[in-house]
Formats: sequence, C-alpha cells, structure tokens
Amino acid sequence: MSDSRPQGIVIIGTPRAGTTLLRRILDAHPRIACPPETYLLSAAARFLHEERFAAGLRIGVLSGLAFAGFEEPEVLARLRGLVFGFLDDHARARGKSRWAEKTAFDAFHLPAIERMLSGHVRFVCIQRHGLDVACSLAELVDKTGGYVQELHDYLRRDPEPLVALAHAWVDAAEHVAGLVERDPLALDLRYEDLVRDPEAVVRRVLEHVGEPYDDTLLARALAEPGQLGFGDWKTYGRAAIDGSSVDRWRTLPSPTASRLAEVCNPMLVRLGYEPVEIDQAPSDEDARHRYAMGLRLQQMRAGKSHEQ
Repeated sequence: MSDSRPQGIVIIGTPRAGTTLLRRILDAHPRIACPPETYLLSAAARFLHEERFAAGLRIGVLSGLAFAGFEEPEVLARLRGLVFGFLDDHARARGKSRWAEKTAFDAFHLPAIERMLSGHVRFVCIQRHGLDVACSLAELVDKTGGYVQELHDYLRRDPEPLVALAHAWVDAAEHVAGLVERDPLALDLRYEDLVRDPEAVVRRVLEHVGEPYDDTLLARALAEPGQLGFGDWKTYGRAAIDGSSVDRWRTLPSPTASRLAEVCNPMLVRLGYEPVEIDQAPSDEDARHRYAMGLRLQQMRAGKSHEQ
C-alpha cells in the first residue's frame, strides 16, 4: 500500500451488526491495531454539532471559529489530527503500523464523521437485517440495564421499545448506505455473508485496505481475548464464527414481526434483503380476546402451581 493512500481504517455499521467481530479480526492482523470502542469519532461529531435558525444563521463551533478567523478546513484538519493522534499512538504502543477504529453507535453521527474523515480513511461498512438488529438491541438493553443517548429520541417517539429500535436501525442503516454510495473508499459488507463465509469476506476487507491475508487470522481472532473494553460481549463467548443469530427475528410473535416489518421493509429492500411478510393486523375485538385468553392461561398455571 503506498503512503499516498489513507492508512486509517474506520469500521461503520449499525449497532449489533457485527462491528465488534470485524474489530477483533482486524486487531488480530499483525499490522493493524483496532482498540475497543473509544467514542473518539462520536465525540468529534458532537463537537461539530450546529443549530440552524430561520434566517440561515448557523450557531456552533465552526461558525464561531469562522468569526475568529479559522475556516472550516482548518478546524476539521485540527480535529482530525486530534483523533488520529490518539489512534496513531495506540498502534505504535502495540507495535503495529496501522490503526482501525470501531465504535458501534458512530453510525448515528455519520454525517459529521463523514464530513471530517471522507478521503482521509478507508471505511469498512457492514449492514445486518433490521429485525435481527432490533432484537439484538433489545437484548443489549436487557444486559446493560439502560438505553444509550443515541436511542433516547426514538423511545420518546414510540411507546413500543422494539418498534423504536427498528426506527433507530432504519436511520442508522440509511446513514451507512448513503456513505457507501458517496465514498469510493467505502467497502459494503453484510453480516450474514461474514458469518456464512468469513474467509471470503475478510479477504475482501484486507484487499480493500491493502493488507495480506493469512490462514491463521480467523482462528487467532477468537482464540485470543485481545484487548477488553466496550463492545459486543457475545463475541467473547464464542470460539468460532457461526450464524446462529441470523434470522432470530423469526421467533417473534407474528403481530410483532409484522409491526417491525412495517417500519423496516423499505430499507430492507433498499439494502437487498427480502421484505418481511406483513400479516393483517387483528381487530380490536380479536386483540381483547387474545389478551383475555392470556390472562386465563396465567390463572390456570398459577392454580396448578398452588396445587403442587
């Protein structure tokens, strides 16, 4: 790889789309250091946040510094240098020549991140079926006991948590898809392909970033714990890459899957997935009947447990 090409690698994907798995694989490469989630890029994106008013005036750090004589390219370059400096130092400390960065919720800050990094890094983008992502995000919430800031607005808008998480997936997936369409240095991957044929996908990734593949890389990636930090804990509980979590949404009750499909189907089709079949919504009378039947079943189970 020539020095004129971007050396930094940024993994971008919707949360729970396989970004931690990619991180661990790249970090196992002898030339690439990919730390656990640093939140550097989302912090930089918040630094760039601006408010726009009706008269067209923008209020934020870029506008403020422009009044002080610092134009946007210089501000972005200095901010980029701050981010790259931490990652360069990390790679050197690991004895490696290149770095990769992965923080899953960066996908929600992608417009600002792209503004800062486009042309200066190689993006590796990964998408996953939206209903599976919603189910996995719900599992993450159960494990951590709370919702991260990026999800708060979605939960305020929708009283059904799974539906709110589906809306979050749509927005994040749209950001990632847009990046792939605009940036020639962005590679487009699918989580389902990664777990089905990891060697083929990892070869594509390494070819994209200009690094060699070796036959022991995948085994090392999961056999060695590497650096522990924020990220998907599930990858640390597996000794091999498998597709057991693909299509987990199919275990959802049909009304729930249909409700999520109404939200996700347009984006699923855009990404090349098959749309999920939507069942006809039950009438109010049917819904009340199902609820009453559920209560009766609970009473029957409670009665049997008391008898025992």
